[in-house]
This record gives sequence, structure tokens and C-alpha cells, in this order.
Amino acid sequence: MTKKKLSPWNNNLEFIKSLKPKKNFNIENLPIEPNYLEVKSWAALPGKDGFQNLSPDKSPVVDKKEVDVFFIHPTGYFEKQWNGSIDETSAAYERTGSHLATQASAFSETCNVYAPYYRQATYYSFFDTKSNNGCDALDLAYSDISNAFEVFMERHNNGKPFFIAGHSQGALHGQRLVNQYVSNSDAKKNFIAAYLIGYILPTKYFDLLYPDLSISNSRDDLKAIISWCTGIEGFRRNRAKSLFWTPDGWMLEEMEQDLVCQNPFSWNANHDWILDLRNIPIRLKSDKLSLADYYATKNTYSKLSIEAISDLTFEARVSQNSMVETRGPLIQKIERFANDGDLHNFDMSLFWGAIRENVKLRSKAHAV
Repeated sequence: MTKKKLSPWNNNLEFIKSLKPKKNFNIENLPIEPNYLEVKSWAALPGKDGFQNLSPDKSPVVDKKEVDVFFIHPTGYFEKQWNGSIDETSAAYERTGSHLATQASAFSETCNVYAPYYRQATYYSFFDTKSNNGCDALDLAYSDISNAFEVFMERHNNGKPFFIAGHSQGALHGQRLVNQYVSNSDAKKNFIAAYLIGYILPTKYFDLLYPDLSISNSRDDLKAIISWCTGIEGFRRNRAKSLFWTPDGWMLEEMEQDLVCQNPFSWNANHDWILDLRNIPIRLKSDKLSLADYYATKNTYSKLSIEAISDLTFEARVSQNSMVETRGPLIQKIERFANDGDLHNFDMSLFWGAIRENVKLRSKAHAV
């Protein structure tokens, strides 16, 4: 019998329960730890052909650039183990490729892209609020990210300016990474900014996490944090909660509170509706891969590409509840994929062109 294709992004209880691991997190039974001295442990590296080099309108620039980005991909693992192995035959491995195509590619014109594979926490981890299993799984995933970042800094970066970027689970790990490796450290002098998209960042914790950094409020702020979550106009998360890491431990935080949030069309938190005709929204094209099939476990080895959406526009603004609201013909077109109005899956692809141009602008500002 074919399983119903349920989306994870609308907090569908049936879907969430179907992913619950049957055993507790066990430190003695973990997937093999990646070795970041090996090329195979990296989803993206300079000189390694990959989906991070895709563009809807330009030939990929593969020459080494003067700026790096350390990119942390979002959750692509929806199975019943607390952490996924790095297995080339798995659907999670293929989903990482799709994330490089639709997200990391926005950085590749300006940056050398470094993106580690990691033993990502399964999606259910974010809903495990009655035990420590989910937090333990996220801690393990972060341990890989921190190891990869140390190798990146010691063997690859060589003192170049750099960004940190991530989406969803990747943004959560990125928040922690900036706290532990950038804020109040020597690395800060070459740090440009962090794009930590698709995960809540409550402003009440900002000074605790980043006492010497700022919340970005312009297109070219440096040593700054950028974040947003996207929804259709009127979308609310007033009863939802989310796991959140602080130096004092894991917290369970309301998703509707004062959050770090910028409109990618203005790069500030103003509440005005803005239409940016220079932005290039993109969509993923695939011959086999179905991103809606979260029960898939095997790599389809699909051919992936991205294309610009040039015939439909949309407006965006920062809402009073610290989200980026959207409206317009393009949003109406994708509304059927936005469960209850949540556009989590489109946090970066909707603003792909705006991100690409902003990365270029902040890099130039840092070089001055």
C-alpha cells in the first residue's frame, strides 16, 4: 500500500508520530563519524563539481574567490533513527544535493562554498519535548558541524573573509557555531555576516549569544546576524513552540515572540510591503526526485537544475509577529505547497536573487 505523502512543515501529527524512533538515543549505537580531512565528507568544496554551482542565469564561476561561505544544509532526514548516516545511496544524501541547488547556490557567485555532510538529527527530534533524545540527536549533529568548521578554518579558509549560512536545522547549528567560534574570538575579524534562515532567534537571547555582534538593519551591515521565517500574509504560529539552544542549555521557546527578522527586499525590519523586481525567485527542476515524498529512503540519482521564475512577482514585509509575510501572484501559485500558510520550504528560494546580490554587497563592504 502506498503511504500518504504528508508534509512535515504543517506540524501534521500523523506524520510526526510516524517518524518517532522506537529506541532512545544511544551513544553506543551511532552512525560512523565523518572525517572532514576527506573530500567525501563534504557536500561542497571549491573545485568539487556539485549543485552549489548551479545558476538560473549565469555560467558557474568555478575559479577560487576571495570570500568563503560555510554552509549548513537543512534537515533532509525523515527516518526512525535519531541521527542519519552519511550514505550515498540514501534519500537524505540526495536531498542535501537539492539544498545545495536551491540555497547554497545563491552564494557561489561570490563565495567558495564549503558545506559538510553531517549526521543530521531526524525531523522528529524537533518535536521530542518530553525526553532528551531530540536534544541529544541535535547535539551529535552539531558536534559534526563544529568539527567540520575547525577543519575549514585550519586547512581551507587561510584568513579569508567568510560568511556562515544555514537553513532550518542548519540555521540552528549555525546560531550555536557563531556563538562558540566567532563571537569574542579571533575569527571575528574576518567574519562578514551570518544568514541563519528558517529558525527562530529570539531577540531576548541575542546579547547572551552574541555580545559583540549586531542584528543587521541595513543591506551592508557587517559582523551581523540575518534571519527570517516566511509565510503567506496572515500566517500565524501563535501556539507553536520550538527547541532553542543557549549557552545555558536547551530551551523550549514560543515561535511567536520578538525574533531577529529582516525583509530580504529591504534588509531591515520595517513593516512596509515591498516589491523587488530585481529579485530572482527560483524553482528546482528534477527528472525523478520528489521533494514531497518524505517517506522516500533511496537516492533516485536525479538530474537537478534550477530555473528563474520570471513571470510571477510577489511582495514581502516583516509582520508584527516577526515573520516575513508574502503576497502576490507567485505566492498564489505556490499556495498549495504552503501548508496552512507556512512557506518554510521556500525561505531561501523565494529570495534567491536578493540573497545573491546581498552577499556580493556585504563582501564589497567588508573589503573597503
